[in-house]
Amino acid sequence: MHSEPTGLRAPDTRKGRPTSAEAPARKAELMEAAARTFLAHGYGGASMDRIAAAARVSKATIYARFGTKAALFEAVALHTVAGMRRDVSGIPTRGREPADVLADFALRIAGEVAEPDRVALLRLAIAAKAQFPDIAARMHAHIADTVAPITAYLTELRAQGRAVDEPAALAMHFITLANGGLRFLLTDDFADPAFRRRWAAEVVALFLRAMAG
Repeated sequence: MHSEPTGLRAPDTRKGRPTSAEAPARKAELMEAAARTFLAHGYGGASMDRIAAAARVSKATIYARFGTKAALFEAVALHTVAGMRRDVSGIPTRGREPADVLADFALRIAGEVAEPDRVALLRLAIAAKAQFPDIAARMHAHIADTVAPITAYLTELRAQGRAVDEPAALAMHFITLANGGLRFLLTDDFADPAFRRRWAAEVVALFLRAMAG
């Protein structure tokens, strides 16, 4: 647990309203500070005073951007999942063998669920599901977006005459295989790069056998 002042706010050393160029970086800093505070203290213990102190901004700034602590927590959780989608979308596919492309997808997914802070935030969001059911629904929607690049690639394979039925459903099954289902939440196996490589190879081999019928 991190030691942070209770009920105190560090003064904002950055004077004035940020410019349009500075605003994205300021927002990212605030989100990162909020994530650290939520991870250190849980949702209930992460007061707005603590978050403001960690971010070196006023509580008024946070309320102006997000409205409520619940909305800030939701933004942090969704930002975590959105990062996974960006990483998967950058994998090149054209002119490559399916086994190589799928291996890259599997390794990228396994690597994403190996990041301790990301996994911890996902666990925290799951724990808060009863209190904030909308967060779980929106996170699931973002995860569906993460599958989109894989769906697009499987759709291309089908257009090339490959035996790919229902690309969207297959893509969802692929990502579930790649992250081990609940395994990445319940164990630290994916923190080991050798395990991730072995797991990805097994996933791709199983998936290709299923596609071959």
